[in-house]
Amino acid sequence: MDANASYPLVALPTQQIAVVHDAQPDLVAWLWQRFCKLALLFYLTLGALRRLRLQLVELRQQANYWRAQHQRAVLREADLAEQIQLLQGQIRELERRLYGRKSETSANTKPPVNPNDPRNHGKPRKRGQQPGSKGHGRRNHDHLPTIDEVCVLPDHQKCCADCGTPFTEIPGSQDGDILEIEVRAHRRRYHRQRYQRH
Repeated sequence: MDANASYPLVALPTQQIAVVHDAQPDLVAWLWQRFCKLALLFYLTLGALRRLRLQLVELRQQANYWRAQHQRAVLREADLAEQIQLLQGQIRELERRLYGRKSETSANTKPPVNPNDPRNHGKPRKRGQQPGSKGHGRRNHDHLPTIDEVCVLPDHQKCCADCGTPFTEIPGSQDGDILEIEVRAHRRRYHRQRYQRH
C-alpha cells in the first residue's frame, strides 16, 4: 500500500461503465436513483418520527402519572408530619403531667416562712394541722338510727381481783358510741323464662 495514494470510500463495481457521449439518460437515471434514495430516507424518517411521537406520548403519560404520585406523596407526608407534631405535643403534655412539678408541692402554695417567728426557728412549716389552728371537731352522727345496749359486768368481775371485796354501784352510766356498718349476706334467686324452637 502506498501511503500517498487515495482510495475510494465506496467500492466501485468491477465492470466499468461505458462513457457515452450523450449524458442526458445517465443524468436522469442518476437523479432517479437519488430521488429513490431520498424517498426511502423520507419514509424511514417518517416511521422514526412516528415511533418517537408514540414514545413521547408514552413518556408524557408516565411523567403525568409520576407527577401525580409525587403530589400524593407530598400531601401524605405533610399529613403525617402534622400528625407527628400533634402526637409529640401530646407526649410532651403527658410527660409534663407525669414528671413535671406538681402544683400542690410548688412554692406558690406554701405560705412564706417568717424567720422572726419564734415558732418556726428557721424551719419550714410542717405538714398537717398546725398548732393553734381551729380544728373541724367531731362529726355529728345524730341522724343515724341508735340501738341502746346496756353493758353489765358478770358477777365474778364485780369484785376486786386483789382483795375480793365487792364493788358498789355508782348512780348514772358512762356512755359512748360505736359506729358499725352492717353487712348482710343474702342469696338472689332468679327465674329465667325458657323457650324452644318450633
